[in-house]
Amino acid sequence: MGVVSLALSLAYLVLRRGERDRGVDLELAQSVSADFGARVEELLKPYLEAQPGVRVRVTYRPRAAEEGLSGARGAHLVLRPFEPAEADEVAPLFAADYAVLAYDRSRVAEPPASFPDLVTQALALKAKGDVAYGLALPEETHPLLPLFSDVFWPAAPQHEAKAAAKEVFALLGDLRFTYGLSPHACTSDCAARLLADGQVPFAVLGEWRIPELRRALGERLGLAPLPSLSRGGPPLRSVGRTYGVERAPALKDREASAADGVVAYLRGEGQRRVFAALGKLPLAEPPGAADGAAEAPAPELVEQERALHAPAASPDPASVRAADAALAPVWIEFADGRIGAEGAARALVENITAIHTDS
Repeated sequence: MGVVSLALSLAYLVLRRGERDRGVDLELAQSVSADFGARVEELLKPYLEAQPGVRVRVTYRPRAAEEGLSGARGAHLVLRPFEPAEADEVAPLFAADYAVLAYDRSRVAEPPASFPDLVTQALALKAKGDVAYGLALPEETHPLLPLFSDVFWPAAPQHEAKAAAKEVFALLGDLRFTYGLSPHACTSDCAARLLADGQVPFAVLGEWRIPELRRALGERLGLAPLPSLSRGGPPLRSVGRTYGVERAPALKDREASAADGVVAYLRGEGQRRVFAALGKLPLAEPPGAADGAAEAPAPELVEQERALHAPAASPDPASVRAADAALAPVWIEFADGRIGAEGAARALVENITAIHTDS
């Protein structure tokens, strides 16, 4: 009997040692674009090198953006947008999806504070023959949403929303049709390429374009908040999202411990690497920042932070999707010249009303 007991004990110890030797395999499901995974792996690299028994596989689960862990079944961790009320459940990581005014420093000494100032600078550069256009505006609507933030957030009475929308469409119409400063049918790929090739001094682009522009322009790239609609007017509100990492609640002991270690790293030491590895703005100060012990931030990080200093509209993801859906068909007709500012404003308000009624 004693021999059997000893054999069982030895077998148990061998199995436990085998488990330790195998380490822990975790899946981190990302809800951002599929080509983002390598950068997440780069962010985690120092932690994983210090924890050789922990391995993290990064996968792409688009449904996780809106459904969280339920949209990434089987994952131990999920990288997704989150709301302020969820801050206790999520390790805040970075800000994303906001629009910036990108400009060419070799042609622009100071970014314009207002769109009228931008028009003045762009017309002067175009008249000299330095550029083909003045401002590249993408056909995609998401980077344009801040221009319409007073229309969508907060919900205004219909007559006020229509007046605000008309002001924006009138400005965009002047840029494209009156002054010929904005190219027709230009996607965000086109807008980024025109700026990189020196064909425009300014471009309105989503922050996800910043890394490729840095590679193309180097120190010539300037970033600023979107200008106000009028001289002396209030700044446009940024429309972006914040991303963080959430741990699945029901994990086995060793998986839970390893996942908690990843989250702790991302909350602390990993914050130092967010900008360098991901090209994103970290949401939390790295360790030592409060007492001055942290390294001075890179100039590129400081400039990118300034570009996000506009007041945030902070809409929820469903509201942003609704705004995109309301604006997209109107923008297509307006950009083609089929409707003017008055008609576009009326159609946009009608779309907003219809969406609110359906919801």
